[in-house]
Order: sequence, then structure tokens, then C-alpha cells
Amino acid sequence: MKFAIPVIIVVLVAGGYAVNYFTGTVNAQPGECLTVSEFSKTADEPTRVDCGSQEANVKIGARVDGDAACPDGDYDTISMSGRMSYKLCLTVNAKQGDCLSGFLSDTAGYKKVACTDPAKDAELVKVTDTVDKAVCEGTEARYAQSYSTPPTTLCIKADK
Repeated sequence: MKFAIPVIIVVLVAGGYAVNYFTGTVNAQPGECLTVSEFSKTADEPTRVDCGSQEANVKIGARVDGDAACPDGDYDTISMSGRMSYKLCLTVNAKQGDCLSGFLSDTAGYKKVACTDPAKDAELVKVTDTVDKAVCEGTEARYAQSYSTPPTTLCIKADK
């Protein structure tokens, strides 16, 4: 019985490490997707999810050490500190025709919603694999976001 408590502690610590390893950002790499509920210093750590899931609202465009700058682009960022300090440079994970709520917020994480949802505040009217905001000219887009890594331009029609 004396050995049961240390064994339980080891199992719990190992289990917590395994959950963080597979769902946290410590090993997250460009191309993987995350759920980010809020872009602020007090927000919960993002969770890795399958890029095709409804919850996958951002994709990692780049991962840089410490306070290094993201590549050229309109990235959202989340800085992680601790034993390893790094910054994730994030792109919107959405395709042409997707609608979002939270796009116009300074801190809220984007949420994919039905285009008929009253909470919708943005719609992606064009998505290209180039870095050229001029591709949005002639569309209903009020906003254009470009990312150099991976090369992407989003043309976004905002409702407000």
C-alpha cells in the first residue's frame, strides 16, 4: 500500500504529459490546426485538433523562437513561455464560402458558423494560394488578409 500513492502520482503525471503532448502546442508544427477561444494573455492554451473539424479555427503558418517576428503577413499570434518559449503565427483556417463569428473582435477566437447564423460577422468570399491582396478587388470583400507562409490570401466580406 505504501507504493500505491507514488505509482498513482507517476501515472497521473505521465497521463497529463501525454495529453499535453498530443493536444497542446509544445510540439505543434506548421500545417497543424488549433482551437483558439481567445487571443489574449489570460486565455486558455489552444488545443490541437484535426484541420477538418468544425472547431479548427486557426492553422499554424509558422512557429518561431521566443520573440522572433512572424513571416510577412496578417498573422494572429500566440506566445507561449515556460521551459520553451515560442510564438505561433496563425492563419484563419477556413475555405471559400465559410462564415465566421468573432472575426471583428480584437480578442475572441474565430468560430465557424452557418452563414444564416445571426452571430456571423464575416464570410470568406475568395481564398487563393497567392500573396496578393489585389485578388480581392472586384469582390464584395471589405478585408483582405495575406500570409507569406503558406502563401495565402483571404478576401473577407464583413457584415458590420
